[in-house]
Amino acid sequence: MSRRYLARAGLAVRMASTPGEVIAALASRHADLFVIDLTMPGLEVPGVRRAMTHEVPVVFLLDRFGIRPRGLADRGQADGARVRAWLARPFSPRALVDAATGLLRCAASRRGGTREPAGDLALRMDPGRRRVTVAGHDIPLTRTEFALLAALAKEPGRPLGRQQLLAALEGDRGKRPTARAVDVYVTQLRAKLGPAMIETVHGIGYRLLDDRGVLRGNDPPADPRAPAAP
Repeated sequence: MSRRYLARAGLAVRMASTPGEVIAALASRHADLFVIDLTMPGLEVPGVRRAMTHEVPVVFLLDRFGIRPRGLADRGQADGARVRAWLARPFSPRALVDAATGLLRCAASRRGGTREPAGDLALRMDPGRRRVTVAGHDIPLTRTEFALLAALAKEPGRPLGRQQLLAALEGDRGKRPTARAVDVYVTQLRAKLGPAMIETVHGIGYRLLDDRGVLRGNDPPADPRAPAAP
């Protein structure tokens, strides 16, 4: 399940199923980020610590008590960026996606200065085909999720209130969802697009950030109900 959710977020996932494979993969640094289950039978923290460099981003999975072993935490990055995240059971797959994509964005910021490379995280929409891609990866969206994203993408950077978003969903679906449903759909979009694409504007609603390659090189999104051009 976790693998499916990470793949939906546009991440290419490789699995390591034994402690030896985990240590070898960690030492090779052939990945941009690691998710390590510290409860894996036979996996010893000293071995993880020796194989792990300070800079590699890691999401650590813990047991339900959430006790963090010594020597694996962040150690004062010069730029203040995070390279570790911790999830204690039980956690949702979406929480894992949020943790992983958050660390990847911190890593991208370190490589490119204070801004992330727009080309790496570009979001593009094809309203006629109801197609959305992030970093070149197709992101499957439901009709309602696409309608909500299209409404936000018409004015990237501008906060839209829940009532405005409800009106957009009503126009697409023919029925008006509840205000609470908007929050649920935004949570679903963040799980698929990455948590940094849509920002909460307290007291107003939500906005699609315009400094991450949103619709870069595309025409403004058309009405999602409109037929595709021939």
